[in-house]
Amino acid sequence: MPLFCRSWLGVSVPDGAHGKRLPPSPASISTEGSASTTASSSSGPGLGSGSSRLSRCRALARAADDAVRKGRNNASDGTETTDSHTDDLTWVPGDTTEVPRKISAAIGAGRMVSRTISRVERLEEDDDSASDSEECCCHRVQCLFDYGWRDFAEAEAKQICDQLAEGHTEFSMQLRGHEYRFDFSRPGEASQTNKKSGKRRKLRILDRDSPAADEENSPGSSGPAPEAAAQRELGPQSKRGGACQAAIGKYLEGNKHAQSCFDFFEKQEAKLCGEWAVFYHSYSFAALIYEVHAAVASVLFRFRSQYASLPRILVHEFHEIPDAATLVQQFNDKFAENKRDHNPGFRKVGISAMTSLASTGPEACVARVFVQGYSCKDLSFRTVLENVLEACYVPKANVNRLASRVIKLSEKHGLDVSQFGGKPCKSQKAGHLMQIFIKRSLVDQLVYAAEPYGPVDDARMPVSRLVDSDESCLRGQVRIVANPKYFMQANAVRMFVASADPTFHKNRSMFQRELCDAIKELAEPSLRERAATGIYGGTLPSWWTAEDQRNHV
Repeated sequence: MPLFCRSWLGVSVPDGAHGKRLPPSPASISTEGSASTTASSSSGPGLGSGSSRLSRCRALARAADDAVRKGRNNASDGTETTDSHTDDLTWVPGDTTEVPRKISAAIGAGRMVSRTISRVERLEEDDDSASDSEECCCHRVQCLFDYGWRDFAEAEAKQICDQLAEGHTEFSMQLRGHEYRFDFSRPGEASQTNKKSGKRRKLRILDRDSPAADEENSPGSSGPAPEAAAQRELGPQSKRGGACQAAIGKYLEGNKHAQSCFDFFEKQEAKLCGEWAVFYHSYSFAALIYEVHAAVASVLFRFRSQYASLPRILVHEFHEIPDAATLVQQFNDKFAENKRDHNPGFRKVGISAMTSLASTGPEACVARVFVQGYSCKDLSFRTVLENVLEACYVPKANVNRLASRVIKLSEKHGLDVSQFGGKPCKSQKAGHLMQIFIKRSLVDQLVYAAEPYGPVDDARMPVSRLVDSDESCLRGQVRIVANPKYFMQANAVRMFVASADPTFHKNRSMFQRELCDAIKELAEPSLRERAATGIYGGTLPSWWTAEDQRNHV
């Protein structure tokens, strides 16, 4: 699928870093300028001296334009093009997954993710021994007593999780000389009952994964020092290998707001290049869904929505495709002959991105898409917004009213919601660009190199080899598994976002505060744990507590 269409809801839209120490997105600078249609011959970010280099840069920029024109011309013959496809948001589901299957998958996926994160944190530890230990202790099962939550013994927790992994949500077990009946059939309402006394106590399951840590060290200062130092020496990923920056100069000329956004992105690359690889995702009308995801994650999961929106939130949808290797296998087995990366099953977990801020292709120029956007069909996704709210456990009776309020808030702060029955943004610039930093040790876990429409680009695999080298990343697409277990943790993924519309870019932090207030009913004690457990698929993060999670941000 061409990258222009990556405005799906299947793509990421964050606006800033999750990490506590990271600065907010750049201040908006209003502009009356528009992108130039010709490349500057004397200036522009990263232009070197010499006529041959300048000619090569111009040729690359012209090639990007030619690819776009070709895509438009092909629209008449029914072939796939960059502008003809729009996101039908079919991947936004009504949640019909059966509880036994969901919680069984949650146990298995939790074990897999827990082992992966543990290996990242203990790079020197033997993988086999790490896997063995995590298999036993990757979940904590807790029981609520009068004095608070208490952990089951590890062996008992494993017995319970083994039952759940086999698909049993109601079962009996002999523990400590007593017979108990366990019921996990309803998210957030798990319980154990003593068969003899009839005493019933509430239960919950926590993933024993890494907490969403507040990283106190400055960006790029922790981790394996020699490797990080070597990466910092190579410099920002978008400029490695002498990569031409002509496209940025060409399309942003005269647009002060867009220039300030790209300047900010360049500074973040320079700051974080030691331990983080970077990818760029373009999107437009899916922004509202990402913003709703971020607000819900802020209320329930400590997500720093003032800095970033969130491309995916339903953790349970990643149980069957938790990582890039599984997505590649599923693509080859199922999606390659069935809509490729347009398949809703692919879009539920995968987003597309480019490997350089100055990328010119294939099929998308990051700077051009940001300032000029791309066409969208005249479709209305009001029902999609309502489905998202309901999937996030907003009470069904309140969904319609809340959807209307969310659209009004969007209009107030300048977010284009014309596809949701609301008003377009005044500037008519509905594009957004997300800068996604992924810890280098997690790149191959979450990212694979892709050709247009999703097939694996074997020549650029593994992605870590490319982004860790001094090679140019100017051309090439990737697909990223936007697993919320990683994307909600600042020690795994950090994101920044820029909006082409100066008004919304400036107002986004306030918009998020008001959006969080609008969905504050999810923070009510009677609903909070049920919603969090349902979204997570039957378990909870190890750091989760019962109070409003915004208190911990």
